[in-house]
Amino acid sequence: MFRLFSTPCRRITTPFLLGCCALTILGLAANLATGRDGEPPTEPSGSPDRLSRLEEQLWRQQAEVAALREKVRVQSEQILRLPAVDDGQAEPSPDESTPVEDGAPQYTSAGTFAAPAPAGEKKPAGDDVTKRVAELEKQLKKRDEADKKAAADKAATEFPSWRITGFTQLDTAYYAQDRNNINTVGEAQDGAGIRRLRLAVQGKVAEFTNYQLEVDFATAGRPSFFDNYIDQGNLPWLNTIRIGQFCQPFSVDAMSGFRNLPFLERSLPFLALVPFRRVGIQSSNMSENERTAWAGSLYRTGGFNNAPLGDDRFATDFGQIGGYSFSGRMTHLMQYDEFAGDRYLWHVGGGYNFSELGANTAPGAGTTGNAGSPVPFYQSRVLPEFGVLGYPENSSNFGSAVNGTPAFADTGRYRASNYHLFGAETVYQAGAFGFQAEYMATIVNSIVGPVTYQGGYVQGTYRLTGEHRLYDKKSGTFGKVIPFADFIPLKQDGIAGWGAWEVGARWSIIDLRNPANMVYLAGSNSAGNGVVQDTTVGGTWFLNAYTKLQFNWIHVMLQNTKNGFSDADLFVSRAQVDF
Repeated sequence: MFRLFSTPCRRITTPFLLGCCALTILGLAANLATGRDGEPPTEPSGSPDRLSRLEEQLWRQQAEVAALREKVRVQSEQILRLPAVDDGQAEPSPDESTPVEDGAPQYTSAGTFAAPAPAGEKKPAGDDVTKRVAELEKQLKKRDEADKKAAADKAATEFPSWRITGFTQLDTAYYAQDRNNINTVGEAQDGAGIRRLRLAVQGKVAEFTNYQLEVDFATAGRPSFFDNYIDQGNLPWLNTIRIGQFCQPFSVDAMSGFRNLPFLERSLPFLALVPFRRVGIQSSNMSENERTAWAGSLYRTGGFNNAPLGDDRFATDFGQIGGYSFSGRMTHLMQYDEFAGDRYLWHVGGGYNFSELGANTAPGAGTTGNAGSPVPFYQSRVLPEFGVLGYPENSSNFGSAVNGTPAFADTGRYRASNYHLFGAETVYQAGAFGFQAEYMATIVNSIVGPVTYQGGYVQGTYRLTGEHRLYDKKSGTFGKVIPFADFIPLKQDGIAGWGAWEVGARWSIIDLRNPANMVYLAGSNSAGNGVVQDTTVGGTWFLNAYTKLQFNWIHVMLQNTKNGFSDADLFVSRAQVDF
């Protein structure tokens, strides 16, 4: 039996290839001697330019020679590895002409060992190459089909995805009011209650399509709709589009989540001036270096019953008059330590909001049992940086505390067409120390002309155990504190320590005074006009990343337009768990 590319054939082929390589090398040398195009050199042999070009040509040709040598070596190895094929005319190879005993090891033409043939069994003369190739192609096809099926199965199980998240907050409150404060705002009642109890489902329906569904069982509405939206990311220019009900982009205080606040509640300017959650559409993006982020939204103005401020309980606003708004916010990291991450940063930002106030013109709007307001109006009320403890679904006039935590200032309800809201913010974090400040101002176009309300706050925090607050570059907001060592470990055999301890202080102010000639709607008046200042000191004990205990002492100073100065002290606490 004879074979193609047997030993004699190899002896002919290899020298032939080496000869081709030698001829190529000689050709390159001749080309080097005569010039690139085969013409004799026209410049003097000592010319610097000529020598430089010759050196460059020599370098290129040496590289080509090396590549050819490598090609010959690879082809020679491939020839030696070729399987035996019967061509019917080559001389017998040594392993075929030499008799081999049954069960003895055998050598192949490539010089490798073949498995011994069992005794009494005749070894095949050669391998069927065509059969082997067909078998390999069949196996490859099966593997490709299996890979495609696995990818399809993964996609089917990956989307839609979902996870449940949420948190609950249990608050207690004790009040100490002077007599004038009781006469002005009402006698606040001590108590305890669930401030927030939220459940949410988050997930993806595609790689860049996210969603969230969230309700709260403790606020007015019981339950009320909160952040319910769809996000579509990876879009050119716009990057991420959000549609649904969500927090409108304005203020670092507003955009930082409730579960991550260093105090029990947000500042007075936020409570009095920011519209917060509304139904709309938003675009958000950030720069390539992740230092600058921005977001803008268009949304329906009204909250519950066309109210200009406060949460919308049921993600619904309707009316024929006005009711459209714009809100935008931009932040920039003036300083950010890439190596230390969020521990060292300085962030500045600003926001603007324009809201056209809306109304429901259907007959009967605003009457008992009917939704909406028949005329567009503005009204702002503020509590003393402590959440509603009671039954906020039962409305109360200013000066009454019968249904829960009383308002300490109230603009009253008056007719208006629109308002402009401006904000400036700065945030600084240096390891365990944090500083934050904001200024906000609203200009309302009322029935008697422009009315301005303004306020601000300054706060500082310090983690006694050295931790820092996480920071989200895309939203320009702070997240939670993760203790270095948990007081209550997440696992039974986890490392136990003292958790994380944070102390903080804040001063805030809001001015909600109207001009003397203000005209109020029926049932409203100027009794709540005034300036409120809060000083808050407090501490937070983070038992682990998901559980914390907070205590705040809030001293409230009220300068009421009608009743003058009064003050009150609130001693409030919170137990929170989130997941």
